[in-house]
Amino acid sequence: MTADVADRVVLFSGHMIDAPGRPVERFPARLVPRIARAIGDELDVTGAGCADIGLCGAACGSDLLFAVAALERHMTLRIHLPFDETAFIERSVAIGGERWVELYRRVSETATCIVADDVLGPLPPGADPFTRNNLLMLSEARRIGARAFTFVCVWDGQPGDGPGGTEHLASAVRAAHGEVRIIDIRAFADAPRA
Repeated sequence: MTADVADRVVLFSGHMIDAPGRPVERFPARLVPRIARAIGDELDVTGAGCADIGLCGAACGSDLLFAVAALERHMTLRIHLPFDETAFIERSVAIGGERWVELYRRVSETATCIVADDVLGPLPPGADPFTRNNLLMLSEARRIGARAFTFVCVWDGQPGDGPGGTEHLASAVRAAHGEVRIIDIRAFADAPRA
């Protein structure tokens, strides 16, 4: 990857839409409009715009909502995939339904797509692709010459369902002394329905 300069880098991670049959709700589909607004509001608070770069994954739910909000603000968007696109769509996008696959396609037409295997080579035995992808995004965020670096996340503050989730990236950003801005999804889940 070449050296970049931006006014601000916004790194993002957040919960996926709940898969059908998830035993405990975390991000039910009914919260999508509220979470989308909250992400947009957070970008507005940070002053994100056309001189800025957004980095995120592209799973159904928070990632794609951030991607849309970043593109609406004319940010340069780079989506990072832990492995090849076909497998990623099947594993992390299609489980939310066709609407999310269509949204992924629209976003990926405008964004730069970075596949971890293309940058880092094949995944070593025993390594987790999502953890590696988080660290790649953080490395890129720190490498970019920017006036400000912010990590925004949609998170319930709890450990994830597996390795390499939002908790992992939030911990890695804190360890690197980055700013962490949390959109606490629990506040939306507990609020009365609109």
